[in-house]
Amino acid sequence: MKKQILGLLVGGFTLAMTASPAMAASVSVEIEGQAKILAPTIVTTPSSVNKDGTNSCDGNTAMGALDAATGGNWSGSYSLNSYSVETVLGESHPFGTGAYWTFYVNGNYANAGPCGIPVQDNDKILFYAGDNAFVDGQGGFDEPVLLTAPATAKPGVPFTVTARNAVTTFDSSYTGTTHFEPAAGATVQGGTATVTTGADGSAQVTVPSGPYALVVTNANRAPGRISGCATTGTDGACGSTQLICPAGSNACGTPPPAPCFTTGSDGFCGSPDKVVANAAITAVTEGKKYKKGAGPRELSGKVANDGSGIADVRLRLTRTDGRKCATYDGKTEKFRTLKKCGAAHGVWFSVGAKQEFTYLLPSKLGRGRYVLDVEVTDKAGNTTKSLARGTSRVVFFVA
Repeated sequence: MKKQILGLLVGGFTLAMTASPAMAASVSVEIEGQAKILAPTIVTTPSSVNKDGTNSCDGNTAMGALDAATGGNWSGSYSLNSYSVETVLGESHPFGTGAYWTFYVNGNYANAGPCGIPVQDNDKILFYAGDNAFVDGQGGFDEPVLLTAPATAKPGVPFTVTARNAVTTFDSSYTGTTHFEPAAGATVQGGTATVTTGADGSAQVTVPSGPYALVVTNANRAPGRISGCATTGTDGACGSTQLICPAGSNACGTPPPAPCFTTGSDGFCGSPDKVVANAAITAVTEGKKYKKGAGPRELSGKVANDGSGIADVRLRLTRTDGRKCATYDGKTEKFRTLKKCGAAHGVWFSVGAKQEFTYLLPSKLGRGRYVLDVEVTDKAGNTTKSLARGTSRVVFFVA
């Protein structure tokens, strides 16, 4: 974003349209100040926000997300149907003093105040101390750099992360449109070593066992953060338990010819199967934006080994386009309208019982915001209980 344009839009931060009341959403909120930060945290938006005791705005907005994430620890004035944020977590940036508090949703520039930007499940909201071109040398961050990485990993095994720069351009009415470019030369920290991204914005990261947090920085851009957990599944990390059955022992039933590894409840080594294998979507990646006419048609993924074997793999594909919501029906092979929006109201359809599954849609996906989920049922009757963003749940967009 050119600083001259950004400076012109500082006063426009408070302009907003009144958001229609909606159901509460579960969203991720990250705050990047010059002195204070709040790593990405999942919150549920409130029903409304009434900071000054007089003026209210819908809580299912960027304003409600900030209010929930900070526990109300922010302040600002109300005008033109929205609050303007001036202080967050005790860090103040009033307009005209240098930096100012601005926000992006899913990496995109907000063309209204926080009361005027509705949010929905799984959205990622970033509030940060932005650069004010009116006061040279006293500004904050430029537009953000975003980081995409798997939510889970194996200790000591490299995996790919991708950094992208948000770049916003404006039309004659100062309406901003954001696109994303590879963040070459960005720095990623938090693994076993600090790495630098290549020309395509990607880099290989290795993490130790247990929870990890990665942060990407690129020049003066607002940093991007992401967290996950690394485990072999039998090392005691990330909630797993470890049980090793050495060769020749009968602790796992019949003495195996080689070491036998089990959590004690995964169906291996003679143990009862009480958990279902994890699944990951591979055909589409988290947050990807497809161009018009280039939407994906093939849906595919993988399922890990399961102690009792796989009985069924099901997919659920939902689409939001403006205020219209639909779900893909595997029986009719068509999208049908949903009365209530949200992935939870979508329809599951089976794609077989293979570890590597593929489903070909009748045609390429058209315009909209899509949520693709995968659910596994094993032969012991265990079914996927929760979905992990970036692995068993992927959100993507088609222009």
